[in-house]
Amino acid sequence: MDSKFDLFDGGRSDSNAPPAYDAVSTSSMSAYSIQSRPQSVFSKEQTEQIRTTVLSLIRDIVTAPDFVPSSVGSIIDACVASLPTAEFTALLQESNIEGHTPVYWAVVNNRPEALAAFLKFINTFTSGGCEDMRLACMATSDHALFMKLQLASYYNESKPLDRCLGCPTYDAQVSGGDTQNQFIAKMQIGMFQKRMRVAHSICVELISQGRIWRLVFSMGTDTGGQVSLSLAEHSLPARPKALFTVEAHNGQPKSLEILFQLKKKAHLLAPVGYVNNSIHTCTFLSASLGGWVMFDDTMYTDSDGTLHVRLEVTLE
Repeated sequence: MDSKFDLFDGGRSDSNAPPAYDAVSTSSMSAYSIQSRPQSVFSKEQTEQIRTTVLSLIRDIVTAPDFVPSSVGSIIDACVASLPTAEFTALLQESNIEGHTPVYWAVVNNRPEALAAFLKFINTFTSGGCEDMRLACMATSDHALFMKLQLASYYNESKPLDRCLGCPTYDAQVSGGDTQNQFIAKMQIGMFQKRMRVAHSICVELISQGRIWRLVFSMGTDTGGQVSLSLAEHSLPARPKALFTVEAHNGQPKSLEILFQLKKKAHLLAPVGYVNNSIHTCTFLSASLGGWVMFDDTMYTDSDGTLHVRLEVTLE
């Protein structure tokens, strides 16, 4: 077969040296039509060489500074024609580019065309792929993408129970405050009391200021509810002053307000496992919600049983 794709000429190619992007033509790759031929016709060395070339093309899609976005479609088509779909999907979630996945770099380097193309092949994130996407959203403070891909649910211990209960995914919107060191988050948590009575805890995550913030609602030892504010793994420490508000309903004007603040100004809020001997840290700030969490017909949930909360954070 006459082919322009020299990669598959076993007598002339060097399997240890991935070809440069400009040396590999996507049109010739497509023309070779590997997918239409039995995979067994290729040796192990040739198969590995194909994989190396596909990874080289993907690397250029997400990292090359002069990459043309309009070429994403044709390159992806060529890659999929060269590897089984399952193997291509796995490749997208492997940490094969400077310790991160291709989907991570698509987010961090703002390649929306590439990200959209990659996500068509990912029905479910692996644990490693999910963790890398969480890091990418945190690095870019992309809360909208974090919510769209439901990346928080991968670390929700009550997820199986929520599914059995038919609980909707919580909704959270994040916006900037009056100054650059502020942000405001508004959250709606459906079936709040039912979830608390069955699962005994609810975890809500949001992204702002390059960190993943976590609100955890739980049942305290005194039969009342508690809420805590913390930072998820890999987030940098912070010194927050946060006003947490639970909206009142049923015609009641008074909302519930809680102020989260570090007891000592020298301390910082840090994720569990964070180690820095030069600073003093704490892993969470907590407060009591009171007994209303278990009360029937409480004024703090709406007619559908949804809890509406607001979190205003200022970083000091």
